[in-house]
Amino acid sequence: MTAPHDRPDRSSTERSEDIAALEQELARVVAEAEARLAEVRRELAERRLQEAQHAEIDRLEEHLANATVRWREVGEFFEDALQQLRSGRPDGEPSMGAAPASDDLGPSPAEDSPA
Repeated sequence: MTAPHDRPDRSSTERSEDIAALEQELARVVAEAEARLAEVRRELAERRLQEAQHAEIDRLEEHLANATVRWREVGEFFEDALQQLRSGRPDGEPSMGAAPASDDLGPSPAEDSPA
């Protein structure tokens, strides 16, 4: 028994049409497979992102503890900076007298330059 596509009485036009139909069907199947693959990749990426987010949520207590420590350090920095500014000295030690007046600072750069 011979298959329909093996019949000797089929014209070359019919065979060309069959080949074209098969090629179209294969192209459709490949396109569907590629679309499904893209969908699976998107879903996989979304799941990985969700897993990473869940891991960070699980570490939320640690993150909050670090943030609290850092804010305390910022507060200590500002307290130290204010103390230095109030004392007028960069090392935070009280100055021996009042801060110099603007007249006692010497000539301004404009006065220093030759005219």
